[in-house]
Amino acid sequence: MLHGLGAATAWSVLQRNGEALQARFEARKDVTREVERFRQRAAEIGSIDELMKDRRTLTFVLEAFQLESEVDKRAVVRKLLTDDPADLGSFANRMVDPRYRQINQTFGFDDPTKPPLADPERVEAIIRKTLTNRFEKANGEANPGLREAMYFKRMIGTVSDVKGLMGDRVLTAVARTALGLPKQFGLLDYEQQKAILEKRLDPQKFKDPAWVDRFVQRYLTLNEDAAAPAADPRLALFGGGDGGAGGLLGLVGATLNLRL
Repeated sequence: MLHGLGAATAWSVLQRNGEALQARFEARKDVTREVERFRQRAAEIGSIDELMKDRRTLTFVLEAFQLESEVDKRAVVRKLLTDDPADLGSFANRMVDPRYRQINQTFGFDDPTKPPLADPERVEAIIRKTLTNRFEKANGEANPGLREAMYFKRMIGTVSDVKGLMGDRVLTAVARTALGLPKQFGLLDYEQQKAILEKRLDPQKFKDPAWVDRFVQRYLTLNEDAAAPAADPRLALFGGGDGGAGGLLGLVGATLNLRL
């Protein structure tokens, strides 16, 4: 993809020419071959069990939900594809990460003994999402942080509050970096993290494209900075080490104007 440009510069190029670059990516022979193979196998697979036995096709499906890394967790994947989405105690509904609920809601209402990919609209939706994921992944391989930036811009508009943001690990990681919070932020308990993010973020701005662009630019800039680690990560939580006076806990209740 956009090798050698640096993430911030590559991001600017993507804002101007993203659609053309994605179309060029999707027109590559290796990509079109994978899409045609998926369409062919989708018409042949007769049940969830058959899909589970076809690792290549299953991976393509999981990629639509950014869950390709779960392909070998067969018990988990089967639950995601077959559990009743209305069951509040199901695996997907007990997970914080919304990706699990999204795939469960796509397949879970179906009879698992019937073809799971018989609906042409479902097949095409999976193809679109998988190609978007692959395009973002390819950009991330060329420029660290770019995949996360693209995902943040695509998904943040669907989030209405900080709790929703915290349910997505990628959105949370981008926000943490853009706000200048150290990695040790993740060691705070949930309520402490939530208090800091609510003080520093206005969810109303999540739907403002100009704000999102500035926020992502800040993320990419700070992500490229090499931060020196604290001597002991635990010290940063309580004001010791390199965490600065007051430490992370001092951020609870503090207001920071990022001009965003």
